[in-house]
Amino acid sequence: MTEQMPPTKVFISYSWDSDDHKNNVLELANSLKNYGIDSKIDRYQQAPSEGWYQWMMNQIEESNFVLVVCTEKYNLRYRNKEKRRQGLGATWEGGLIIAELYDGQGINDKFIPVLLSSEDEKYIPSNLRTYTIYRLFDAKYDPTIPGEFQNLYRRLSNQPEYEEPKLGKRLILPPIQPASSNVGGDGEIIKGEALDNTQKEAEQQQVNDPEIEYRKKVEGYVYKVPLSEPYNEISEIPKFNLAKTREKVGLDTERAKAIENAVLQSRSKRHEEYKQNMQQYQNVIMGILEREGYFSDENCSDLTELKNTLALSDKDTDELLLYTKLEYSLKRQEWIEADEITKNLLLKVANVQEKYFTVTDFQKIPCKDIRKIDKLWTDYSKGHFGYSAQTDIWQQVNRELFDFLVELDWGYKEDHRFVYTDKFKYNLPNPPKGHLPALVLWDGGTNETRGAYIKRIQQCCQDVL
Repeated sequence: MTEQMPPTKVFISYSWDSDDHKNNVLELANSLKNYGIDSKIDRYQQAPSEGWYQWMMNQIEESNFVLVVCTEKYNLRYRNKEKRRQGLGATWEGGLIIAELYDGQGINDKFIPVLLSSEDEKYIPSNLRTYTIYRLFDAKYDPTIPGEFQNLYRRLSNQPEYEEPKLGKRLILPPIQPASSNVGGDGEIIKGEALDNTQKEAEQQQVNDPEIEYRKKVEGYVYKVPLSEPYNEISEIPKFNLAKTREKVGLDTERAKAIENAVLQSRSKRHEEYKQNMQQYQNVIMGILEREGYFSDENCSDLTELKNTLALSDKDTDELLLYTKLEYSLKRQEWIEADEITKNLLLKVANVQEKYFTVTDFQKIPCKDIRKIDKLWTDYSKGHFGYSAQTDIWQQVNRELFDFLVELDWGYKEDHRFVYTDKFKYNLPNPPKGHLPALVLWDGGTNETRGAYIKRIQQCCQDVL
């Protein structure tokens, strides 16, 4: 008789946030039980004889896996930041989990972060963010339905999605001789002899395959654009060049179109995955700022590891960091701090190496970034600040530069002279509409650069207006 494997034992660590949350966790535990996973939660117990602390310690120690259901309250208790005498269970469990992870020196094959709501993404404890996360948003707890619960169930029950094939027999390949001088069968060096015929034929076949050659050409154009940007249609110049390539390799139009669509579809999928990874990264940054207000050395190290795990580029993560800091400052109405961040962000996206803009540099700022920054300023100031407010005033003063600067309180007129002011550097009691952002204009700025500035933001915001 075959000995039956013991069931996987799983402990669910969570906090009693609300009745709905407790019931959702109970439903998850019950569903795992129904499908052969021996799940344990505190609601299955009334009063353990060994006491709650010993019971929790035994569950974590004896379980094969611990599901950590992450929420804002759980994160506070996990980090022992909750008010005294509140949430003691989650606080104790958090301490025990932290201790085991510390002893494991980063090796974690037991503690699994789980989310039941997308709003809790930013509350994943920092020492669990780099491990696989299961997002059971509105999931039906049925392992027969493809999705996140099925993925979790596969892991708990040790049933991989794909079975690893058996190791085949090693293929013995003929040695490749140098093209300029090869060795004959009797050891004689035969100069100019070609590579092995089999290898040469395979290489030649690949070179001459029109579909492979055309696909490489299409991918070269499509993936030239960073994955953070959408690319749903091949632009005009690449399209013209591809038509010439199609004629050259002898590929019919219908097959070429099919290859283009396949590459575009593949890239579109990768773009969406990349966007999701960027959103996760931004949620983590905002979570750190909202909890701690700054980035410690440990935070920076964790973010670097997370960036590598999510395969994000340095450029994208640097910009995300600045955008998140900008939003955080605007949320708190720290206008001067937000103005400084805006300047640094514009320099970054325009790839300006100096600390100030020249006349031509403003044209380098992508319109998408001007619109994105404008939306943040407009939303958090309720329309009082931002580029849309500034361009509105620019129209009202009939595009007169000095009148524009006066209206924004960046200067004043005296005895037919224009006098600049630096009041924008301070928190004015009643700043005029459009007063900020301003700093990017004043570091190394001239009337010429100020004119170039308003011209560029007007170009980019006119469709919004």
